[in-house]
Amino acid sequence: MYLFGFGSLINLTSAQKSFKRVLTQDDLIPVKIKGYERVWNAIESIQFEEKKVNGVFLNIQKNENSILDGVVIEISQEELDILKLREKNYSCITIQSKDTLNKDFKSDLIAFMTTNEKKLAKVGDLNTFIPAKYIQIIKEALKNYDDDFVKGFEKSLKNYPFTLKEGSYIFTDPIQNNVAREGIKKQDESK
Repeated sequence: MYLFGFGSLINLTSAQKSFKRVLTQDDLIPVKIKGYERVWNAIESIQFEEKKVNGVFLNIQKNENSILDGVVIEISQEELDILKLREKNYSCITIQSKDTLNKDFKSDLIAFMTTNEKKLAKVGDLNTFIPAKYIQIIKEALKNYDDDFVKGFEKSLKNYPFTLKEGSYIFTDPIQNNVAREGIKKQDESK
């Protein structure tokens, strides 16, 4: 099965934290998907030092007139189950393989999209910030892709709809934090 990543999963180091096997940059296949766009509105509960806030992360939404750049990673069912812990507030959706424009896949793609209205940030929400370190993860990843791929991210990386918050953060859910930030290999080693 195939997973479509459009945010931190385009970053090899970030993606690796949720996999037991060793990934290489070649495992992150750049693709274009029609009918979706990237938006800043997925809320996760995070903590900066002593302060809990609503962290806003990238999400996708349907837009028939849009083309979305991202990566596809071939995954197993076990890997999907682990990724569901990382992306706990996102819903698993199916993107039809016919909607990939520059690559052919044997089956449809799975993507994580926040669909729960309670987990969608709205401009003006209080105590709601985009973590600057999350943006750094994405910008660092873009160094590994061609100019066309980078161009697909330009709109998402300027004119942010929420205030950026500097500093280190953790997810308040300890399981999610282990899978997304600490890494499952590190977790396995401590057993």
